[in-house]
Amino acid sequence: MRVIAVANQKGGCGKTTTSINLSASLASQGRKVLLIDMDPQGHAGKGLNIETDETTPTIYNVFRNFEGQSITLDQVTRQIGENFHIAPSNLSLSIIEQVLSMAEGREKRLKQAIERSQETYDYIVIDCPPSLGLLTFNSLMASSEVFIPIDMGFFSLHGTSRLLAIVDMVRNKTGHSIRAKFIATQYDKRTKISGEILNDIKNNFDGSMFATVINSNVKLKEAARSRKSIIDYDRRCAGYRDYMSLAKEVIEEEVIPAVRIPAEPISKLFRTTENAPPPFWHKDEQAEEINLEENPEEMDSPITH
Repeated sequence: MRVIAVANQKGGCGKTTTSINLSASLASQGRKVLLIDMDPQGHAGKGLNIETDETTPTIYNVFRNFEGQSITLDQVTRQIGENFHIAPSNLSLSIIEQVLSMAEGREKRLKQAIERSQETYDYIVIDCPPSLGLLTFNSLMASSEVFIPIDMGFFSLHGTSRLLAIVDMVRNKTGHSIRAKFIATQYDKRTKISGEILNDIKNNFDGSMFATVINSNVKLKEAARSRKSIIDYDRRCAGYRDYMSLAKEVIEEEVIPAVRIPAEPISKLFRTTENAPPPFWHKDEQAEEINLEENPEEMDSPITH
């Protein structure tokens, strides 16, 4: 089983779109997939026509024990289609950092929930929130891989640096190894800036980037508005071809032994020193805010898309 976190603290980079459509594409190829929505906004569920309210069991209930009785991951999971399941979230998840502020082992709640599941999946895809707090940390701890979507915006490449520093910190603080790969999203061949940023991404992450590029495609937005994956919305469009190509790349890696992060720090994936992030131990203001051992929920305040 491969557990993949789809993460980027920058909003609007196609993270949830990728989580939904990669999951659906893998399921269409005969893989049993569970999509876990770790974003309190619940966009992954909304994008698949899943509605929740305060009485609906969600991933929030999995994180919290009520009167000594725990709710399992299997109990909140819903089937979307053949081979495709989702564990939805809702706004209640936004308070989980405060609820678990003093709880022992709070950073491993998701990992433990997955390990206790009675279901067997080929893939678990985790849609992370656009922040670097406890929810994202839980997602990284539960995962063996992190896929990082990078859109063609000016700040996208530089915005990945802090996430990479956090991934490095997870490994150094806990010994948990995570393999990182990058996905270029929202590419528009008609614009010069898209070509320039795509070249920058390739130069910086050569060897750690998927060959598939997700093109900007209005059908992906229409599918989200219709609350469907692109697989169920339109199999003739470029968005379908792109995500199916990405899924096939992911599946091809199944035969690669030991898909793991390289021995050197993940921040060394940056090819140029100009774009490289400072090491996580660098004593600047941002680094001093991060203390996983004492207060992982204060790593960053939540932001919205």
